[in-house]
Amino acid sequence: MNSLKYVLENLSSRITIAGVADNGVQALKLVDELKPDLVLMDVRMPKMDGVEATRILHAKYPALKIVMLTTFAEDEYVHFAVKYGASGYLLKNMEPEFLISSIQSVMAGNTLFSNEVANPISGSSGSEVEEITRIMDSLSGRELEVLGLMMETLTNKQIADHLGIADQSVRNYVHHIYTKFEIFDRLELIQRLRTVWHYFA
Repeated sequence: MNSLKYVLENLSSRITIAGVADNGVQALKLVDELKPDLVLMDVRMPKMDGVEATRILHAKYPALKIVMLTTFAEDEYVHFAVKYGASGYLLKNMEPEFLISSIQSVMAGNTLFSNEVANPISGSSGSEVEEITRIMDSLSGRELEVLGLMMETLTNKQIADHLGIADQSVRNYVHHIYTKFEIFDRLELIQRLRTVWHYFA
């Protein structure tokens, strides 16, 4: 990770490395102390692996962006990393420039996966993508805007301010979205959509 720190800091003036952890337990402590915008999480680490650390961090800091880094496209790890809220899953052997652009894309609100790990995700969630596509097609333009901001974990008040509309209007749009997805819990909806959001973002 220290070599990665050197590469990132020397190739991008927009990225600052706040800290480097040697294991999952230390990663949790550093996030609590440093409050970073994004975490590059190694999948395989001593004491606590990156998938478990991601699960804990996402539950505690749902707005935190977490990008998994691994040597192999391991289907099981991909599945659980996405389930626990990872915003991306990338292979370590990628070109540094692509890693930097990937980080910037995730910070912009996109979900990103290396091509090598995209197929397992697509294959395992094809029917779900079709179902969500059907529901997405039924949403109005404003509902899509509101849903996109919900995926960025904005509150109803923040969405209202962002769109310049009344709080009650946002609540109405959110209710319509819940009804169409038949999910009435915000976190549950975000978690369901997060696994396939990169198809629509």
